[in-house]
Amino acid sequence: MESISSVSLMASMTPDTALKLFENGAVLIIAGVPPGTEFGIDQWSFLVGENFRGVKMIPEGVHFVYCASQGPYGDVAPRVGFVHYFRRGEIIVREWDNEKEELKPRVHDDVEGEIGRIRENLKNLDRYLAPYDYDGLAKWKNLTGNITAETVQRHSPDCGVIRNTVELMSCPDEDRPRGDSPLSIANSSRLSKIRSLMNEEELLPNLKTVPGSAPHFTTLPPRCPKDASPADISLHHMDSIAAIDLLFENGQTEAIFEEIQFSFILFLCGHSVESLNHWRKILLLLSNSEKAIEKYRSFYRNYLTALQYQLPELPVELMEQTESNMVYQDVRRLLLNSYQAGITSAAESLEKSLRGTLLWRFENLFEEDPEDLPTVVDVD
Repeated sequence: MESISSVSLMASMTPDTALKLFENGAVLIIAGVPPGTEFGIDQWSFLVGENFRGVKMIPEGVHFVYCASQGPYGDVAPRVGFVHYFRRGEIIVREWDNEKEELKPRVHDDVEGEIGRIRENLKNLDRYLAPYDYDGLAKWKNLTGNITAETVQRHSPDCGVIRNTVELMSCPDEDRPRGDSPLSIANSSRLSKIRSLMNEEELLPNLKTVPGSAPHFTTLPPRCPKDASPADISLHHMDSIAAIDLLFENGQTEAIFEEIQFSFILFLCGHSVESLNHWRKILLLLSNSEKAIEKYRSFYRNYLTALQYQLPELPVELMEQTESNMVYQDVRRLLLNSYQAGITSAAESLEKSLRGTLLWRFENLFEEDPEDLPTVVDVD
């Protein structure tokens, strides 16, 4: 094997600790991956060598596994992977698909028998298995701590494969939405700008994904209903409580929080564009309501904590503190609404964290509403 940094980790472990992790941890066996292929599990990756056969000592929980082929001139293909909730002591077997250049489930007549033989022979396989990178486990748990096996099953694509983009099918031109008529737009340029902001997908081609290839994400309610009156449009633009109530209906706050974490790791590890877009839309919606923070205090406290770990993992382009960086602008709005809604401790913690990790500053946060000062004590 080549470039496996966890060798130093194993050297620092006591024999008893290493044995316990080996006996209780899950194992991923892979076959046929060409040498030089980039292999990754969670946020740890390396180039595989001739003798690489998988990963051992995988802690129980959700993990993202991927490969990326290397071309003859050093070019790297997009990552292709899968998410699995590994159980204690579980053995998962995958094999390389040369045609698609990705890992696929092992399929033959005696899968269970093969797993049994692998389990009996694990000690002999030990030297071919890379130890899981426990140095990064605490960070990974902060990003995924609420994701359950049910979360993975609920949101994973039917095909089981995570790609950086999903396959799209175009539709006939006559099926594409046309948006507002020129006459209605001319009636109020201000309202039309608000409509285009809140229902921006109406302006995009109506492209459909190839069935089974896309993650199953919740359809987010529009911030402004299409049939809203001009007065209601302004109200929905000022505060998204109505849309957030729809998002959280039937007590779905916990499920939405799990979905936020799940969509983020699909982007972080799999570079999934659709997942980042979904995560981004949720941030935009949740940031735009002081009333929702007052109503769903517990959720928002957890959400602000989650953002402390997620935001520093974003691409460099989304880390700049500029007026054009809408992630920064949404977080700024979220902080303002959080202070005004009374969850001061969580807001202060996020602000302090981002000041240290991203060097973000939020000066003059209350300049638009100078009389609205943050409360000193959390309101339960």
